[in-house]
Amino acid sequence: MTLSAPEALVQAAVAGIGIAQIGIHHALQYLESGQLKAVLFDQYDPGSYEMVIQYPHRTLIAPRVKVTVDYLLSAFACEKSLHVPEAKLAEYQFEQGDA
Repeated sequence: MTLSAPEALVQAAVAGIGIAQIGIHHALQYLESGQLKAVLFDQYDPGSYEMVIQYPHRTLIAPRVKVTVDYLLSAFACEKSLHVPEAKLAEYQFEQGDA
C-alpha cells in the first residue's frame, strides 16, 4: 500500500495492515501505548533532518517574522516526539515473543 500521508501510514500499521516507515514523531504515542513495535531496528538510520526558515537579513527582519520564528523554535523545542534519542527507541523494539 502506498499512502502519501504519514498519519495514514501510522493508522494502517496500527490496524495491522502491515509495517510502515515513518518518523518517530508520528508513531511515538503508539509505541508508548504498545500498539506499535519497532521492527528492523538494526536497520534504523536517524538521518539528519532540519527545518529551514528563510527570511531577510536579521537587521531587516519584521517584528511579526521574529515573533513567528521565536514561537516555532520554542514550540518545536518543547515537542518531546521530536527529541527521542535512538537508545529510547530500543525500548519499543519487536521481540520474537511479541507476536
